[in-house]
Amino acid sequence: MKELVAELVAICRVFGVFEREAVCCGTVTVPQCVALQALLDGDHDVGALAEHMGVSTSAMTRLVDGLEKRGWVQRVRGEDDRRRVDLSLTADGRTEAERLRGATERGVAAVLAQVPAGKRAQVVESLRLLRDALAKARGSVTCC
Repeated sequence: MKELVAELVAICRVFGVFEREAVCCGTVTVPQCVALQALLDGDHDVGALAEHMGVSTSAMTRLVDGLEKRGWVQRVRGEDDRRRVDLSLTADGRTEAERLRGATERGVAAVLAQVPAGKRAQVVESLRLLRDALAKARGSVTCC
């Protein structure tokens, strides 16, 4: 177990270069990049997107403010519940989100290319197991 913990902490530190305020691909912060790519998969309301990203609704609202100012996201009040705010990509937002998704996929592919070809399926399966475990433990894990 110690070895697993050490490896996971090391991976997290490597990915620490993608800090919350870091700029991604020269145009957006990492959280904005993640939000734009999530909206490529379909419209979300602010609360659902905040939950998906593991941030508060107020933090998501501030993040969306920046995306809206750039003309990439539009807000639409819910017809049945005016408190609900749905988010969707504008045409320019879709273009930027697709560009960012392509850059993300190329970056991840470059990392995976460093893994021996015969071990890639094993790495993908292990990452899937780890992601599922992280999702299950999300509310119960506290870190310093």
